[in-house]
Amino acid sequence: MPLVVMKRGGQPGYIAINPELVTYVRSASGPFTDIHFGEHHVSVEGTFDQIVAKLCGDLNAGAQPAVRSWIKTG
Repeated sequence: MPLVVMKRGGQPGYIAINPELVTYVRSASGPFTDIHFGEHHVSVEGTFDQIVAKLCGDLNAGAQPAVRSWIKTG
C-alpha cells in the first residue's frame, strides 16, 4: 500500500495518506489543503499544487527552492 506522509494542518504531528483512497482535494485558507476520503477529510500543510504533486508521486514536491546568495565576493 503506497503511503504519503504529510504534516497536519495547524496541528502537531504527521499523517500518512493512501493516495489511492483520495476522492478529491480542495484548497483551504492560508497554507493548507483539505484532502477528502469520501465523507471524511484531513487538513494538511502545503499549497494545493504541492499536495497534488505529492499525491501523484512527485517526491520533490515539498522541496524548498535553492537559496541564492546575493552577496558578491572578491
